[in-house]
Amino acid sequence: MDLKNARFENLPRSTQMIIMGVLAIGLAGVVYMLYLKDMIAKRDRLQSDVAKLEETVARGNAVKLQLSQFKKELAELDARLEVLRKILPNEKETPVVLERVQDMAATSSLKIMRFTPQATVPRAFYVDWPIQMTVEGNYDGLGRFFAKISESTRIINVDSITIKGIDGSKDPARTLSATCTATTFMFREEAVPPLGN
Repeated sequence: MDLKNARFENLPRSTQMIIMGVLAIGLAGVVYMLYLKDMIAKRDRLQSDVAKLEETVARGNAVKLQLSQFKKELAELDARLEVLRKILPNEKETPVVLERVQDMAATSSLKIMRFTPQATVPRAFYVDWPIQMTVEGNYDGLGRFFAKISESTRIINVDSITIKGIDGSKDPARTLSATCTATTFMFREEAVPPLGN
């Protein structure tokens, strides 16, 4: 075969196909090496980064759901704490206690003759606050008074009760004198260990 006449179009069809295939593969290899290889590697890194970010977002959403749940639980606990603080406050509140006891005595037809707060007695998580008191009235009024104390939102224990009749009293509303110790309680916040200890 003459090299001058060796032209592509004069080659057999199968040879043309092989040459075209080799050129196409070579061109594809050059394009891959120069352009696509870096782009594919960059795409793989980006997909990996996206997967990590999606995982982080999923964890963040889970934490966000937990956070809203924790906030709801905290609000419920705060509300319960306020109710409990009415029952077991963290300070003496002498005027408030005196006013409540006076109201209970007055509506029970009793007269408070003596109201003497005593020194507090510390316990593990609370403090006892005894108050010695003397009231005058009748048995019915004394019973109503103790019933009202038992129904009080603040915890008050009554003990050491001594009842004496009032000699020579002509007033049916003043037939006895009762001395007792009314003990109320206060919460000790400093006794509660901080969370995580």
